[in-house]
Amino acid sequence: MPTRYGGGARFKEARKKTGLKQKELAEVLGLSPAYLSLIETDRQPVSEPIAMKMQSLYGTDARWLLFGSTPRGEKSRLRQARDELGLKQKDMAAQLGISAMYLGLMERDEQPLSAPVAMKMQELYGFNAQWLLYGTNPRRI
Repeated sequence: MPTRYGGGARFKEARKKTGLKQKELAEVLGLSPAYLSLIETDRQPVSEPIAMKMQSLYGTDARWLLFGSTPRGEKSRLRQARDELGLKQKDMAAQLGISAMYLGLMERDEQPLSAPVAMKMQELYGFNAQWLLYGTNPRRI
């Protein structure tokens, strides 16, 4: 029996929200329609690069595509990084180009940490975006 990965239904739902047919989305993502079909039928996993591309192009939360829900933990990693830097919330928010309120929501896990904010943290402070988003990879680059 083939392995079932669990992200196919979420990916199909996300594709339908784009209004694109499988063949059209496959072309946009640089995939073959057959491979996209394998993802949607859970015979191939949703890869992180594909999930990130869906997020950047269509606003679909990559973590939702990959894991089914937004994993908890952003609060502790994001807050831990800010504490390590010795920055006040308003100062860090200003450097990241976001509001202090939005940063607070992410620190309290009321809003998922966005990939652009994680990438900006990597650029400005050297914290690995993958670590901030998923808790994987080394903490610092």
